[in-house]
Amino acid sequence: MFKYFKSSKRKSSQDCVIRAIMVATGWEWEQVFNALVPICLKEKDVPNSDVVYRKFFSVMGWEPKKVEKEEDKYGDLRLPTIEEFARSHKKGIYVLRVAGHMVCVKEGDWHDLWDCRYSKVRKYWEVKGDTDWSYYDGLFNKKNKK
Repeated sequence: MFKYFKSSKRKSSQDCVIRAIMVATGWEWEQVFNALVPICLKEKDVPNSDVVYRKFFSVMGWEPKKVEKEEDKYGDLRLPTIEEFARSHKKGIYVLRVAGHMVCVKEGDWHDLWDCRYSKVRKYWEVKGDTDWSYYDGLFNKKNKK
């Protein structure tokens, strides 16, 4: 099911990568941005670029998963939609790449600014559930427990 999620106070936003990571980790916008900046500087690219977010996902231990094509009612193979993916992934957290966009599916719900249910899933990453994100700042420094 679609869950409205706005990452900032701006009227419109082009920060889908940051938004998806925010939902996946529970981090604030600034934490995610600060975690991506060192990669952006090294790669001379922006946060939404493939090379930047893929390196970030790699650092986080999120491995890319192949999307299995499904047979439609005509017998043709096709990529699943976000809605279909979410329906078959009721447990866990996943970051999905669709054409020109990224979204997070968490426990069967997709969180975004708009309902992108019909977009075709091209690639996804399963988020490791064994990290306590609250103890990390945006630059991957472990904070002291209070």
